Amino acid sequence: MKEKRQKIYWFVPILILVIIAVAFFYEWDWGAKLNPEQTATDVVELAQIVNSQIDQGKDKGSFYISGISEDELNNINDYVCSINGTVDRYVIATRVGDKQKVTFYYEISDNYYVMEKYLNQKEIPEGKPQAYKLYEKTEEILGEIIKPGMTDYEKELAIHDYIVSHCKYGQKDESKEYAFRAYGCLVQGVAVCNGYAEAMSLLLTCAGVDNEIMTGSAGDELHAWNIVCLDGEWYQVDATWNDPIPDGAHVVSHAYFNITDEEMAESHSWNEDLYVSCDGEKYNYFDYNQLVFDYPSLEQYVINESTKNITANLQIAVTDYSEQTYTYDFINNIPGVLSLEHVVWPIGDREIISINLN
Repeated sequence: MKEKRQKIYWFVPILILVIIAVAFFYEWDWGAKLNPEQTATDVVELAQIVNSQIDQGKDKGSFYISGISEDELNNINDYVCSINGTVDRYVIATRVGDKQKVTFYYEISDNYYVMEKYLNQKEIPEGKPQAYKLYEKTEEILGEIIKPGMTDYEKELAIHDYIVSHCKYGQKDESKEYAFRAYGCLVQGVAVCNGYAEAMSLLLTCAGVDNEIMTGSAGDELHAWNIVCLDGEWYQVDATWNDPIPDGAHVVSHAYFNITDEEMAESHSWNEDLYVSCDGEKYNYFDYNQLVFDYPSLEQYVINESTKNITANLQIAVTDYSEQTYTYDFINNIPGVLSLEHVVWPIGDREIISINLN
């Protein structure tokens, strides 16, 4: 009898170890089945879940992932494109083969608190002085430029033109990090592309216009810009590239305002798996405002506009451009116009021309 008890005593710890081992190896499977909304099998799927959590203002989230490399985890912010924050760090709790349970810790941005106060009247937490300033500036700007009865297109145009007119591309030495945030663009008036894109997204969201931030590259550099939804169709818009350098007083380009993926891809690149397709054409700036010409109609348009303002900046799209055809000799017949400067750049199947008179 005593010998039998001893055998049982040996069996119990072995059984416990087996149970622990089984639990360890199957924890991921059980967790994935119980938490399908937090389970991802590729980095794009994971980024979408992380985006959703950041947009809800959460400070952390745990996930059951498989098939995602360490490099992809380390560079998760390249896939997360939320105006509301970023992944600060992550901790791997369990690893079995290529299956991992990971916890991400988020850094929620001032933009989140501004939008929550503007849209939902939630108070900004204590210790967020930049968020208070950004909220006040957001409220001031939207109160100035957004009028009752505006369409989403009109809101987008007003926001875009305000940002391009009031922000200068660059960084302030004493606070370079703000240049990458909406705060730098709207409060300080100095920002780089990410600041322009965040400011566009913040104001558009507060104005009720559906949009997202895009990240990728342009001109062989990392870059950020926006996509906007109008009447169910998506468009690409790049406020940074629409801000001339050197910065001209209230000179706003619309060359990259509401263009298609195909047109933007001539100068920009991005991970197409991360974003919706942009193929809307109705609200392209030049089409919507009937500013698409051939050379004879361009000549008449310039003549007509010069009678209203002989120092005008005119932007048009043309369908028959060639250096031989576009001589601009007609300015000699326009009273008061002494000179004409122009810049031409191709987008899609036409050229965009910016003309400065005198």
